[in-house]
Amino acid sequence: MTAVVFRSVTTDLTAANSDFGNTATVLIIGEKASLVAENALPLSGLSLASDFIRPIADGSTDSLTSYVAGKAVTVATFSDKKSRTLGPIRGDAIHEVVSKHCGKGDAVILVHVSSEDQILTAALSIARVFPTYSRKQSSAASRTLNIHFILPTAPKSTITSTTRTTTTTRTATINGVSATASTTTTAKTIQTKQKVDVAKIQAVADAVRDAAHLVDTAPNELNPTTYTEIVQDVWKSKLEALGVTMKVIRGTELRDQGYGGIWSVGMASENPPALIVLSHTPANAHKTVAWVGKGITFDTGGLDLKVGGGMIGMKSDMGGSAGIFHAFVATVVNGINTNFNLHAVLCVAENSLDSRSFRPDDVIHAYSGKTVEVTDTDAEGRLVLMDGVAHASKDLKADVVVDMATLTGAQPYATGVRHAGFISNSEEFEGMVVDAGKASGDLARAMLYCPEYLAVDTAFKSQVADMINYSGGGIDRVNAPSSAAGFFVGAHLVPEEKWVENGEGMWAHIDMALPSKINGKASGYGVGILYALAESLNAKYAQ
Repeated sequence: MTAVVFRSVTTDLTAANSDFGNTATVLIIGEKASLVAENALPLSGLSLASDFIRPIADGSTDSLTSYVAGKAVTVATFSDKKSRTLGPIRGDAIHEVVSKHCGKGDAVILVHVSSEDQILTAALSIARVFPTYSRKQSSAASRTLNIHFILPTAPKSTITSTTRTTTTTRTATINGVSATASTTTTAKTIQTKQKVDVAKIQAVADAVRDAAHLVDTAPNELNPTTYTEIVQDVWKSKLEALGVTMKVIRGTELRDQGYGGIWSVGMASENPPALIVLSHTPANAHKTVAWVGKGITFDTGGLDLKVGGGMIGMKSDMGGSAGIFHAFVATVVNGINTNFNLHAVLCVAENSLDSRSFRPDDVIHAYSGKTVEVTDTDAEGRLVLMDGVAHASKDLKADVVVDMATLTGAQPYATGVRHAGFISNSEEFEGMVVDAGKASGDLARAMLYCPEYLAVDTAFKSQVADMINYSGGGIDRVNAPSSAAGFFVGAHLVPEEKWVENGEGMWAHIDMALPSKINGKASGYGVGILYALAESLNAKYAQ
């Protein structure tokens, strides 16, 4: 097991000197301009020659290694090329450099950044290099990585001010005549705090690794029953004391309470499906945000069986719920959502084969009240999500809903393998999601939002129900299928008029099918983008 410890954000290179002593590897990384700047390297602390960096400065190489007192000291650059679709720093390049040069023993990593805005992406990119799930007989030796972020100037503090106006009304009766007097008091609270909090960065990075661990877990270990137990354990150990409540609707309770999508998908498994709801409702919250995640612990395809090797890797079909679960943990633990209630809604099921499996031609009654004709049992993710978003909008009265899923194989054709694709009914919220992706390194790009061509009354027509669940034949197969799948989910937000384009409610559907993995292992995608989005929403809803 590798312990990834974020130690400091500083301008002082000597802060890392105490970590150099017993480490096997020192890795110093940054964009070239940062590394070749004057006094950028701890030359004396590592007994390096004054011209050590020259081959990197003159462009002869991207990395240098020197062996000093039994330790490997490596200086390596990563790309500074950033188009407008990327964030302030190249998280993918950091991942590659750290993977290549970090060695096998204890290590100290100095990350040169040009601004505090680069730190979250850099931290999460490093964290996901070191997955925690393994069942190998000979596991790797335990080691510790101590990480310091080096800034060119001292970290800034932010000053936040909150103004509250209170009006007190008093009514008195004198000689039979009522008189009313009002007094208005205005109070202003000013708080100063460090912009980059290492403890908070640590919590988000740990959440990324925890989410990836869930996604990597073998399906004979992670099923709807054990998943529910894991969530309950985390709730008990980390969240209950912070005021978080947990609700589970499981098995036939789902059927009896009208959650026909989750029940139908999961009823064939010996481990019954579950709707898990975690809720954090701060005293001063005046808006409600719900995150809804697809949690298919294994997807056989159902009676529309996946063939030709298509079933391999389907343990990761719960990646959306894992990202939402651990983004919720990081957000609440770090105290981010002070101005809004936050709910995590996990739609957990196993799409198995059995005599009880739901069938093509079945008609499912969704929690939204609508009916769905099943045309493909392998398009099951949208069936569990439809109940999740209906619960979020109907029962939780959410003002903002984000659903996230490894939903369609078409996603990378729309936005590539590194950017999740999403649609949103709100132009403002669309921009917020893109910005949150850039801020965290969980990149996302907007897909086609065009209900006139892609909504259920056009793309999912049924002769016997309100809609079908999959329309993959003919032109529909290439008619923005990832966007269309999102519109299917969005059709179950209630009431409908609240969620129309630029309506009262803000909604985003994120399809992160390909970004959910890096080199065959889970990436923990979703934690970063939702955490950054929570920060933006909390600022938006500040009173």
